[in-house]
Amino acid sequence: MERLMTPRLRFAATVALVPLALAACKGQEAASAPEAPTAQPPAEAAVAAPAVQGGAHPPSVTREFRDWTAICDNTNHCVAFGSAEENMGFVMVSLAPGPQARPVVHMGGWGLEDGQGDVYAEIDGRRYAGKNSKMDEEGDVIAFQTPSAQLLHDLGNGSFMALRRGDEKMKVSLGGAAAAFLWIDERQGRLGTSTALIRRGDQPASGVPAAPAAPRVTLAPAVAQNGLPQDDLSPAVLAHARVKECLAETRRGERFEAEVEVARLAADKLLWSVPCGEGAYNFSQAYFLTTADGNAPQPVAFPTAAGSEQTLVNSRYDPKTRTLFAFAKGRGLGDCGHMGVWGWTGERFALLEEKAMPTCTAMPQDLWPSTWRATKD
Repeated sequence: MERLMTPRLRFAATVALVPLALAACKGQEAASAPEAPTAQPPAEAAVAAPAVQGGAHPPSVTREFRDWTAICDNTNHCVAFGSAEENMGFVMVSLAPGPQARPVVHMGGWGLEDGQGDVYAEIDGRRYAGKNSKMDEEGDVIAFQTPSAQLLHDLGNGSFMALRRGDEKMKVSLGGAAAAFLWIDERQGRLGTSTALIRRGDQPASGVPAAPAAPRVTLAPAVAQNGLPQDDLSPAVLAHARVKECLAETRRGERFEAEVEVARLAADKLLWSVPCGEGAYNFSQAYFLTTADGNAPQPVAFPTAAGSEQTLVNSRYDPKTRTLFAFAKGRGLGDCGHMGVWGWTGERFALLEEKAMPTCTAMPQDLWPSTWRATKD
């Protein structure tokens, strides 16, 4: 069964969408991203720098502390998470930036479905019961929207933790949780304040820095999609060296099949999606911009929180919203990997949102940590 695959898949800390790679050594800080994700494609590529207005933003950073991981995005939204035994469950503490923010705790996973009653957490003999909800037919999530100070203390200082339901239980390692909390407190400027996760003090919450404003992106207006080319690439796109590489990769003969897609971005500009590799559950695409007649193809480089990508995974452009979505799965269950959303500004694709879950640990996608966020005008 697919769940028996290697459960802990660590990905490159640069948060690139492809390829999926094993992570760097624990305790090493991820490569710092630029203050705004500006793509650096080859000279020929269509530059995909985001349309960012306003001041600088902190880099998105990922850190590992023994069995826990901490991630903060470009607006200083931060999370720290650890996994249950056999990576079938998780514990995650989320904390937004700013003096008014308070932590939220989620726990859950698969493997406790045979027990009776609700799922709860046990730390050093203390029981913590939150709001239970079903993740799927086998999984459960417990939410603590206003976690007690004792729960946060025990997560950072406890010696034994388990997720339990009746006689069923999953052990959770707390090794590294305290260090992850401390790093978030430092990143958000909470040390010594009443809002710190682990090193609280008497300083008022008003001393915590305000949340950095997210970059603002203005999308281009929607355009009509009638009269588009059908079924195949234009001769100019088909002749491009990168497309020939993709054709060789897909091994489907002398032309591409139905996976080819084309959309109109403006009266004089088309976007072509070219299949460029496939696996069991990941299908890659390369993108090209051309004139309205399909000539002068330029490969598109999409900005990420830490660089740029010219090949996306499981992606599709929606002309109604002028956004392009991609989701690279770490395994077929879809509980780990990377996902991103880009918006067309009229000149380039700007990064609107990026999430990454570097550990396959049964975490639902709506809880995945953010590595980049922007606001749309």
